[in-house]
Amino acid sequence: MKKRKKLVIIIAVILIIAVFFASRAALSAKNNVKIVNTADAAKKSLVQSISIAGNIKANESEEIMLPSTQKVQEVLVKEGQEVKKDQLLVKLDASDLNSQLKKGRITLDLAKRELEKLRDDDNSTVKKTMENSVKQAELNLQSTESKYEDAKRKHEQNIKLYEAGFISKNEFESSKSALDDLQTTMMNMELALDNAQNSLKDFDDKIYQQEKQIEMSNADLESLQNKITDSNVKSNISGTIVKMDAKNNQYPTAGSSILIYDQSQYKVELKVSQYDAVSLKEGQRATIKIKGLDKIYEGQVTKIGKSAIVEMSGTNKETKVLAEITLSDADEQIKAGYEADAEIVLQDKQNSIAVNFEAVQTDAEGKKYIFVLENNIAKKRVIETGLETDFEIEITTGLKEGEKYITNPPAGLQDGETVKTIGGM
Repeated sequence: MKKRKKLVIIIAVILIIAVFFASRAALSAKNNVKIVNTADAAKKSLVQSISIAGNIKANESEEIMLPSTQKVQEVLVKEGQEVKKDQLLVKLDASDLNSQLKKGRITLDLAKRELEKLRDDDNSTVKKTMENSVKQAELNLQSTESKYEDAKRKHEQNIKLYEAGFISKNEFESSKSALDDLQTTMMNMELALDNAQNSLKDFDDKIYQQEKQIEMSNADLESLQNKITDSNVKSNISGTIVKMDAKNNQYPTAGSSILIYDQSQYKVELKVSQYDAVSLKEGQRATIKIKGLDKIYEGQVTKIGKSAIVEMSGTNKETKVLAEITLSDADEQIKAGYEADAEIVLQDKQNSIAVNFEAVQTDAEGKKYIFVLENNIAKKRVIETGLETDFEIEITTGLKEGEKYITNPPAGLQDGETVKTIGGM
């Protein structure tokens, strides 16, 4: 009887110990439950975009360089004036060019007569003429060489004077221009002498050379005629005169020009990195914020460069592509040259299921998954993704609207594990 009572006591003690450890285990398990945040899957509008800085430019522009060798006769327009395509802007003095044209025509007529004479005269007469041509060419070359050496010495002196600040830039450039002109003349004289000598040495080639001389004369006359035509400076586009350097009865200084902007439209000129350029397409919409202005402007991509350019940034090379956005609602506040920030929409989708990036995990096999919540149990769900924005990622399959998912799955969370939620999104 005592043995049975002792056995019962032992069993009771064992049961009490078992219950104690079971209780502690249950309490420990409860304390180790992972805490998570959740959200309900909902449809959203997703926008993938890139932001790039650029500068405003006019729809079209034209810069007409004014020759410093021709005096301005008359300026017919002024800065700020609207002009039409082919409108006359400035008249340049073409009297010297007309004189050269007249002389050139006489020279051409003589060359033609000479060609006829070469074809008709006997050989001795022709040869004598050629010998005289050689002598004349030698004299011309000697004279030009002498003038060139004088001009060279003067220009070398002017270099030092210009560097010391004793003469103006215009005087320096005029000296250089005179030296270049004499060098060109000397080269022509050398060519003329060479031609004359070759004609004398190779009598059979004389007619061919005369024909070439006539071709050269014709080319010179054509060039002079073009310069005379260009003396009536016209606009090649319709727009606004934003710069006018020409002044009545004055020679333009080096670099003087007329600048015309077609301000009927404005564009943002961008240099897009290679990484972003591969996603650009004409017609993509964009929003533009111009620095200093409160308004947000609308536009679309209208031009993408056909080739890339390489720029240096310190010691690094950056490959970029030129692109343009045309503004659709430009106003009078905009000016060419303003700095602007453009946000280009690469892709957008409406009514797409999307989650935050942290919710999406990748397993050892490379499959993407999320955890959905069912009765406080984390259920692993394999998914497929689509469009990615800066903050969210589209779920194309594996998650339905209204399903609750874990937004911040903790490390080590397992399929089927019990979790505790502390809030939602």
